[in-house]
Amino acid sequence: MDRRIKKTKNEIKRALLEASNSKGIEQVTVQDIVDHADINRATFYYHYKDKKDLVASIENETLEGLIQNIRIQDGQFNSLEDIVYHPILATLEHVKSFEDVYKILLSSNGITNFCWKMLDTIKSSLSDNFELLKKKNIVILNDKSYLVNFIAGAHLSVIIDWVNNGLESDPKILANHMAVILTNGVNVKFN
Repeated sequence: MDRRIKKTKNEIKRALLEASNSKGIEQVTVQDIVDHADINRATFYYHYKDKKDLVASIENETLEGLIQNIRIQDGQFNSLEDIVYHPILATLEHVKSFEDVYKILLSSNGITNFCWKMLDTIKSSLSDNFELLKKKNIVILNDKSYLVNFIAGAHLSVIIDWVNNGLESDPKILANHMAVILTNGVNVKFN
């Protein structure tokens, strides 16, 4: 892709995200975007059909990047904790790397169905990762569909809370906490 085209598209995406900070993504208009990007409407429409097309482009790029990061390769794990920890850490690091995008997409001003798309992405990746366990003759005794839903739901819930609280926790510490709870259960001490 031509460098100028890539730069213009990035400016348009940045403009949408900036305008969304104050108005919410649903309320942002194409005029708001072109004003923030300091381009004319023709330039916007040269690259995108409409705002919906732009939003879809941002969603797709974000989720595709997430998928690439959370897939583990055969040989990168030795236990269930590895299957859980590495994708969680990769997800958290991806979110941290693109925090400006996730802060908008996962906020109350964001895109309503993005959370569901992200949940489906995490579930799909988990299912693929569990298939790798089968190849190593490691059998999960729990119902896999419930386990995938439980882990993905918990994972996304923690991510949303983490993003909405300013990504304060270190991704490695957060991933470790999540992996330990998911693989060892909740630790309790009675006094």
